[in-house]
Amino acid sequence: MDELVAQCVMFFLAGYDSTASNLSFVTYMLALHPYIQEKLHEEVIQTFKETNGKLTYEAIQSMKYLDNIISETLRLFPPTVRLERSAAANYKLGETGITIPEGMLVTIPIYAIHRNPEEFPEPEKFDPDRFTPEKRAERDPYAYFPFGVGPRSCVGIRFGLMGIKMCIAYVIANFKIKRCPETKVPLEFITFTGMLEPKEVKIALERRKDIPFMQQV
Repeated sequence: MDELVAQCVMFFLAGYDSTASNLSFVTYMLALHPYIQEKLHEEVIQTFKETNGKLTYEAIQSMKYLDNIISETLRLFPPTVRLERSAAANYKLGETGITIPEGMLVTIPIYAIHRNPEEFPEPEKFDPDRFTPEKRAERDPYAYFPFGVGPRSCVGIRFGLMGIKMCIAYVIANFKIKRCPETKVPLEFITFTGMLEPKEVKIALERRKDIPFMQQV
């Protein structure tokens, strides 16, 4: 019961900051890449047409390009720059002759792994097409893990991603996200206990003139 309560609290405490930061990063990257934004807008509007303006769970799951954009944003800006685990027992690393002793803290550098040029050519480039099914299948399964991996991965993955996708879909349907004179390039970061957050994100919103099949916000 204690673990269940702890996980529920984590949903609200950790989920709030990480979701807000991820939304900031996504909108920032869309502002810098208007052609990607317009391709996403086409997908969002087409989805709303098919669902008569209702943003259901199934509708969100059907937007593959939106998923690619968020995945690529999480590759460049993972919620945490590293994972740390304590070895539960002595562990020999294959034939390397190296043994990790029990109790040693092992750090996994997510930020660096996500920018490995062997897995992600031109790693600094924002390219949502890296996450098509074909491209995913070509990569090592452990080349990308913004929320961790295995039984101790983030328990709120689906909850967090669903919130981000809903927000972005509504914003893109109603507004164009644009750079403004105050938009900083490159982006400045704040790192707090391993969390990666933008120091300041300033962008402009322009209301779209034609917003079919949904209530304006």
